[in-house]
Amino acid sequence: MDLIALDFETANSLPGSACSFGVAVFRNGELRQCAERLILPHATRRFIPSFYTSIHGIRMEDVADAPEFPYYAETLFSILESGLVLAHNAAFDMGVLRSLCDLYHLRSPEIRYLCTCKTARRFWRGLENYKLDTLCRKIGHSFQHHDAREDAAAAGFVYLAMLRESGCTTNEEFADRLRIRPGTLSERGDSPCLALPHGRKYPVRTGTVKRKYPEDAAENCTPSPGRP
Repeated sequence: MDLIALDFETANSLPGSACSFGVAVFRNGELRQCAERLILPHATRRFIPSFYTSIHGIRMEDVADAPEFPYYAETLFSILESGLVLAHNAAFDMGVLRSLCDLYHLRSPEIRYLCTCKTARRFWRGLENYKLDTLCRKIGHSFQHHDAREDAAAAGFVYLAMLRESGCTTNEEFADRLRIRPGTLSERGDSPCLALPHGRKYPVRTGTVKRKYPEDAAENCTPSPGRP
């Protein structure tokens, strides 16, 4: 199964304000395809404050002649549906994707995904933090942070490093060992990627957590929808 790592950069704090995305395709443990595309934000989100430019370097003039998201949607969705999707702080990226589908009245892609931040919290206990740059330093991977293409590839390399170190032979075995439940995006509804309590059945219904156990609260914190 292919691994497809996804990253969005956003123009501002409004949901669905994507101004670029990066996608990296891994096959048999090797990076086979990696690309970034600029996006002209939706008309209701078409501004980039200087604070956001200071993070990802994208200005309005950079995206002025870029297509809006629907131009890319069919091709991107086809790629995402071809394997297991990875994203670092996946709640953010999946929230952007869901908001874009809603903004443009697009069908939702049918995907399963894992959050590389949540898997790293379970796999490498006791690190100072689980930011993407921290994890990349741990595995010896150099990259340009907040470049969508570079971030997508970095998330994939972090995941593969964990998978290899674990000795697991499949993504399913790895997720089961860590008790990570993959998230889904679908026309039928969405469910988040969750770090499940060890040794206990997690009480969930259609993706909504009915009860949180204290030891798992931090692992299942989700970033603000406006996080750049």
